[in-house]
Amino acid sequence: MHWSHSFYERQDALTGCYRTPIHPFHTALAARVTAHRGQPGTLLDLGAGGGQFAVAAALAGHRVTALDLRQGAGEHTLELAAQHSTPVHTLTGDFYVADPGGPFDAVCCWDGFGIGEDDEQRHLISRVAGWLAVDGTAYVDVFTPWYWAHHAGFTRRTERYSQTYGFNADGCRMLDTYAPRGEAALTQSLRCYSPADLRLLLAGTGLMLAEVWPGGAYDPRAGVFHAEVSLGESMMYTAVLRPA
Repeated sequence: MHWSHSFYERQDALTGCYRTPIHPFHTALAARVTAHRGQPGTLLDLGAGGGQFAVAAALAGHRVTALDLRQGAGEHTLELAAQHSTPVHTLTGDFYVADPGGPFDAVCCWDGFGIGEDDEQRHLISRVAGWLAVDGTAYVDVFTPWYWAHHAGFTRRTERYSQTYGFNADGCRMLDTYAPRGEAALTQSLRCYSPADLRLLLAGTGLMLAEVWPGGAYDPRAGVFHAEVSLGESMMYTAVLRPA
């Protein structure tokens, strides 16, 4: 079994990260996508997690389909949607093989791109190209190699677990390891790409890199997350993709 089929389930059980309310960050992100598109439309949220962004996007006027791998993820999304009296369509499945329908004006993939190898990423982007409307836009969070290489070895400890950052230099992958007390460790491993590397990856997929939105960065020494930093400091960036 691929690590992704168990990691996110165990991460949620350990931290409750997918069972939280909508954060102002999700509302601001939905507003940014809406403003960038010019108006609400049909939106596919890939790897939707607990549905916080999906519901925020629905509240912004989008007609949202939320797809997630985890069993039960859709239940929390629907609970959130009901709390906010807004409709969201949920699907459970692997976004490498699931059929969410379409076409969509926007496809969003936040904080989860890079699960597989380069060929799998290329396959996923090609699928996204097929789901997009003619004038559609994809928004994909991409992890940067420089942040994770620089902060490899940082460890954060809580009462229930420790969390350690790592970096596989040969494979250019960020490693995020949780070690619960008395249990086997679980590690997330995501391929990192600079914008230049991503442009090479996109060749032949039907999509091109139109814009780069620098993201934020966690400062391990200060224990503070900075929401906006330069691209060279970012732990990830949003790749804005359009049909080639």
